[in-house]
Amino acid sequence: MATSLQTKSISKAFPISFSIAVQFMLLLMVGFIATWLHLRFRIPLKMPGRHGLEFMLLIMGARSLSNLRLASTITVTGSILASLIPGLGYGDPLLPYIYLVMGATIDFVWYNWKSLLVWIPIAALLGGVVYSFIPIFRMFLSPLFGSIHSSLSNGLLFPWMTHFAFGFIGSLAGVGLVVGIKKLKNK
Repeated sequence: MATSLQTKSISKAFPISFSIAVQFMLLLMVGFIATWLHLRFRIPLKMPGRHGLEFMLLIMGARSLSNLRLASTITVTGSILASLIPGLGYGDPLLPYIYLVMGATIDFVWYNWKSLLVWIPIAALLGGVVYSFIPIFRMFLSPLFGSIHSSLSNGLLFPWMTHFAFGFIGSLAGVGLVVGIKKLKNK
């Protein structure tokens, strides 16, 4: 005889627990906030990848907080949806696809090698590598669309290094904050 409790559901047809639905919505909101911050801090510094600080802080922080298997993909989907809003968009037709690849890569690595990602610098390294996908994809896919992104006008090395560095630092901060808060909570 099964005596386990039935989880509360928001629908009889699709039995998803309420906490998963709330977590899903919060992850989408984090992605939306990442795009909104990108718009708010759009200052012409001629430093490619500088938005990796706040973007990867939010994406990797949400990934390390959530227990959903596709947390990063859901979060970057929030960023993609926000970029479709007039005024928040970037004008870069490749960015939604790059974001999806970034989210899927983070989720794949996080799920398959979670024991390695316990060490915060390894998780930050993942964030740096994933954020550096942006200039690599732009370099190889932009000619197909007939335009080269302005950050790549002087080559690939400098934009790749700055994207990696800012993504690494943002991921280090995001995962570090979550791990620190979890340790304080458990004391």
